[in-house]
Amino acid sequence: MSKKVENTVNKKLEKKTEEETSKAMDTLLGNKGDQNSNPNEIKTTGGPAEVSVPATREEEIKMYTKSDWVPGEEIILSDDFGDDPIGDFPQLWNTNGSGELVTLSDNPKQKWLKLYNYTWYEPDLPKDLSRDFTVEFDTRTFNIKEDNTSQTAGFYVYLGDGEKPLKYGSGYVSFYASPFPKWVKEQTYKSFYHENGGEVARGNVNKDIRQAFQDGMHIGISVKGQRYRVYINGEKFVDSPRALSDTERFGSILFYTYGLADNQAILISNLRVAEGLPEPREKLFKTGSYSTTAITFDVDSDQLKPEAFGILKKIAEAIKAEPGKKLMIVGHTDSDGSKEHNLDLSARRAASVKDALVHEFGVEPDRLSTEGKGENVPIASNDSNLEKAKNRRTEFIIK
Repeated sequence: MSKKVENTVNKKLEKKTEEETSKAMDTLLGNKGDQNSNPNEIKTTGGPAEVSVPATREEEIKMYTKSDWVPGEEIILSDDFGDDPIGDFPQLWNTNGSGELVTLSDNPKQKWLKLYNYTWYEPDLPKDLSRDFTVEFDTRTFNIKEDNTSQTAGFYVYLGDGEKPLKYGSGYVSFYASPFPKWVKEQTYKSFYHENGGEVARGNVNKDIRQAFQDGMHIGISVKGQRYRVYINGEKFVDSPRALSDTERFGSILFYTYGLADNQAILISNLRVAEGLPEPREKLFKTGSYSTTAITFDVDSDQLKPEAFGILKKIAEAIKAEPGKKLMIVGHTDSDGSKEHNLDLSARRAASVKDALVHEFGVEPDRLSTEGKGENVPIASNDSNLEKAKNRRTEFIIK
């Protein structure tokens, strides 16, 4: 494959006035001329969930402590749109239509890419993907209701061959999810097509994710050789051991929506793509330290994201397999914000990691100590979203 995208975009941080932010919010909420709409509220409705899709954060964490979801180790793409202004299209993405970044009033620090109807969206990848990688992102819907949504509404995520921009090509795998809230519709994955037109696998999964889709869900996609897996909020949704060609490499990730009205939206954020499998025990006890970016937190917060619990479980297993050894947990941040704030934030994040290892996975508390180093020990430049993501890491050091 020839597609190699270099992220050489010169970034310019633009300050937007409150009036511009409010305008972007109004666009998302569909408040044109609607005197009853409140741009400071988010309203969602939908039918009850019928499977174990977590309804609360506590349930999400419990789900992930039992989940086998673990993200890739070497991060190659990370985008929370932190460097892009509200109302603009993100700089490191491509589209054949339009789109814009918005915020929602329940968490104004979090930016979302609003996807337009019948439009393709493709983030820039720095290289073709290896045989083992993970893709994960957050998604949610807005204004999807029983009485205003087409039964054809849909959301696709493609892994394509990367030969042409905004085209999934002859070799691909895709996952389809329906936000239509009136009935439980089968969610579909459609697998690999190789050059002579043969289809390797196709499948349907009849699970109700309507409420999770509306409230916000974390989607994880894992590729390991021929095996293709999809997770929703930590629950394994698709697991096809031979869904993929044994030789093909993927070079693109594409998102596509259809069947939505102008005042409805599907939103995505916090895209993370990483390669390789984490091996905390191998690295920690052979080299004396282990550093990972897979332990993630809410924006500017010490609150662990539920999807971080898969790697924490592996780390806990490694620690408990080596009784008697004590470890220092060190938190690191990027350079956004003041040094004092980042130092405090990194210390609180390290403490949160210790708390999870102790209370969720049974590590003895006297074996763990914590420290925060803020932005003081960077391993990357802080000049891009990817470099910042590399600096936002948690380090484990044998004492």
